[in-house]
Amino acid sequence: MNIRKILSLAFASMLLFNVSCSTDSSYESTDDGTLRFDSGVLISNEGGFTTTTSEVSFVSNDLTTVFNKIYGMSNNKEDLGKVLQTIGFNGNLAYLVCNIPNKIDIVDRYTFKKLTTVTANLDGARYIAFSGNQYYVTNNNFDTHKRKLNIYNISDNSFVKSIDFTNAAEKVVEASGSIVVQTDGVGYDSSWNPIPTGYTVTVVNPSTNVVSYTVNLPNVGIIKDLISYKGNAYVLVSDNTNSFIYKINTANGTYETTTLTAIPKVQKLRADNDRFYFITDTNKIYTMAVGSTTVPTTPITTAVGDVYGFNVIDGKIFAADANYSTDGKVNVYNASNGILLKNFTAGIGTNGFYKN
Repeated sequence: MNIRKILSLAFASMLLFNVSCSTDSSYESTDDGTLRFDSGVLISNEGGFTTTTSEVSFVSNDLTTVFNKIYGMSNNKEDLGKVLQTIGFNGNLAYLVCNIPNKIDIVDRYTFKKLTTVTANLDGARYIAFSGNQYYVTNNNFDTHKRKLNIYNISDNSFVKSIDFTNAAEKVVEASGSIVVQTDGVGYDSSWNPIPTGYTVTVVNPSTNVVSYTVNLPNVGIIKDLISYKGNAYVLVSDNTNSFIYKINTANGTYETTTLTAIPKVQKLRADNDRFYFITDTNKIYTMAVGSTTVPTTPITTAVGDVYGFNVIDGKIFAADANYSTDGKVNVYNASNGILLKNFTAGIGTNGFYKN
């Protein structure tokens, strides 16, 4: 959940709707009838800030089969919780990071049966990444201003240590054997105008779990996103005139810049099939080749609604028309020409899409 939504929703109650949507219940089932969620896309539904409406949906690769509320379906109707922030994968396991309450539910990524829950030292849990035999979880408590990176052993989920940061601990990715953390981002002034907290990303050596480099980016715009693609970390920054993609060199803490000239207020960055895809605050979606200096001038499509979750997976653009009090919609577009392929209902506050 982004900072502004957290602060505003903290003073509002959310409506609880339990509208389930599923199709053929025999889809990819095992011999004992257990559903399997293979060959498709998992969808994280953030849920409400004050209600236990977080859940996960699934859509098959051909977009014909949709299951909602698969966590509860697979775990005796157990509530997942509040504010499902992100999902991370390690082997056959999926890690469901919930901001409220502070917990990580670890499930089989294909049956979604819960195996265990991690709560140790979590404080505003946000994002997760993996390297070697450890996993890394950012924590950003907006009340106490505690910002840190927690480190855990994969073997037994024991807590190893924390690394504290000054301004933020948001996205975290693994790239070229390093852990890269977004340690600055967006804040708000007294009139709710977005302002930068700073311009740093931090590189952590997973062999020693100490900071290798603090990368200082130009003092322009606001850091909006961080992704890893084919071993490289890319940081998205935007302002009211242009946007920028910084490729981080984790070996020496330097960076290369691609300027998205005359494309302002880009909000999210993704990569698929050696192409970048990015969406602006007006829902315009652009694409360009990774590594290219030719900046697109025309969007491939304009998504509809209040786009929150956004990803590009195997040639399909997934954009969530999110609703924060009832189930929202997902629109799927052809990544080559922007044609709408499918829309369907997911859950409350859809914020992410993950290939499974």
